[in-house]
Amino acid sequence: MMHLLLLQLPSDAWENGDALFLLVPGPGVPSDPMVFEDRADHSIQGLCRGWPVDLGSPGAGFPYTPTLFDLDGDGDMEVFLTGGETFGLEGDGGFLPGWPSSEMAYMGYGTNAQLPGPSCADTDQDGDFEVMWSQRDWYAGSAHMWSFNGRETDGSDMPGMPQSAPDQSSNALVSPFVLADADSDGDLEAWSAHTLGNTGDYCRISGFDHSGNRLFTTDLDPEEDILGLFFGQLDGSGGEEFFAVGVLNGSWDLHCFNEDGDELTGYPVQLTAPSGASPVFGPPVPCDLDADGDLEFLIGYNVSSTSFVDCRHHDGTQVQGYPMSVSSDSQLFYIGLGDITGDGWPELLAMENQLSGDYRVWAFQLDTGLPLPGWPYPVPDWPKGFPTVADLDGDGLQDVCFVTDGGELYAVSGDGTPVGGYPKTMASPSVSGTAVGDIDGDGLLEVVAATWDGLVYAWDTEGSSSSTADWPMRGIDPRNTGVFVISGGSGLEGQAPPVNGLAVAENPSRGPVMFIPDVEGPSILEIFDLTGRTIYSVQVSGRGPVLWYPGDTAIGGVYLARLSSAGVELGSVRVVLIH
Repeated sequence: MMHLLLLQLPSDAWENGDALFLLVPGPGVPSDPMVFEDRADHSIQGLCRGWPVDLGSPGAGFPYTPTLFDLDGDGDMEVFLTGGETFGLEGDGGFLPGWPSSEMAYMGYGTNAQLPGPSCADTDQDGDFEVMWSQRDWYAGSAHMWSFNGRETDGSDMPGMPQSAPDQSSNALVSPFVLADADSDGDLEAWSAHTLGNTGDYCRISGFDHSGNRLFTTDLDPEEDILGLFFGQLDGSGGEEFFAVGVLNGSWDLHCFNEDGDELTGYPVQLTAPSGASPVFGPPVPCDLDADGDLEFLIGYNVSSTSFVDCRHHDGTQVQGYPMSVSSDSQLFYIGLGDITGDGWPELLAMENQLSGDYRVWAFQLDTGLPLPGWPYPVPDWPKGFPTVADLDGDGLQDVCFVTDGGELYAVSGDGTPVGGYPKTMASPSVSGTAVGDIDGDGLLEVVAATWDGLVYAWDTEGSSSSTADWPMRGIDPRNTGVFVISGGSGLEGQAPPVNGLAVAENPSRGPVMFIPDVEGPSILEIFDLTGRTIYSVQVSGRGPVLWYPGDTAIGGVYLARLSSAGVELGSVRVVLIH
């Protein structure tokens, strides 16, 4: 059966007076390749072969947040989405053998919230991978939806799964399964926050082993709402822990747990308690922002009609320069991180609604709180979900990708200009965010997004699958650990990259590029492209400035400059060249 969809087009797509129709196959059937003459700028150009895919979802609607993971070990990522059923899709748009998993004849409810996607890993280290997800306990006649679910590669149930929440039917929609090895035995445990009963208060955490045994259920204050559950090296002690941030009576509190789910001594720690504040839709973002081995927390909140982002060390002390005001007459939705300037330091990304009716996406410098030139980026509809950060146009710099509830997918460069060929248009609203990865094995990234009524899209990009993707999917990684890791240096409190004997006067630069060595005696300055090829080398006598004239020898992009003497590195810096 075919479904006829009339796509919402930009105004310039109607200049010839002709409408554009898209035939989408029935549920579970990939599309045929589509060719559109003389519409090079139209948003559906660039769709991967076999996409979009109709999941055959119920009319109630669901976010269908995508998680990308190579489940079968063939080098290509598969696409996993959940909502009533959980779907596993191959790169050509077909269902994986044994998928989807069927739980209910219909969902029984709908939501337009931005909810997490499934979690994927080899939980028992047997060489096969598992997919786990959390939902809510829901009965519809003889059908039952389960709070905690897990399937093997072939779609069969994991041992002990599915399970209802303990004590009474409860919700686990908002919190994903976080997969990690809490007890250092080599196998992964699965933890998720959930409610007690059919409420919205996520005050409980349950943990399971890879055999489906429930290890514990930990109860926080029944009035507390857990905003995010994470796994990582919280306090710099060398070990990794499960930890959570919750809100109780206006206080954002940090909890940390041992392998049995018991709160560690000294916790909870109050992170912040701004008067009259309400949380944003997304969780806080933990990240080691000052390169000292422990985590800081970026926390978004709204006070009346002003939006803020605070930053706190894990011990609750204030990070210098925070809180910062995003905007007045404003409502903040989600925050994220990603290096979109190529300097090795992430920028703060914020999805926001100006209460006059304008929607905006911001990119801020972390150390100054100032917006980057060209930002904010205005959009006509609510920017839903977390911003994905990856290089989509192959220029060596990462871009910001997001969807709106107007059914559009945007990609914006670090200078605040749209990436060529964007926005893309979908048939209906999208509330799921996006995910990027190589799903078809061509060595390039694809962007995956879904509409809330179950159409899943995948577009080709020019970005290499081997390039850095700081934030490739909602939970940052397929295990949904939620901790952002900086690949370069840090931009907070005056911290610099670990090796700092070399600086650049202007970055990005249009050339010539002025380097400033901070070492005594002779040295060698070398400049490398992203492949590691040396494109320039010069002897340096001391601390005087050194000019590099790229000319025609270097295209625009990211380069590494390294200062060394007798084979010992004295300093390095990444520089962005603009042509």
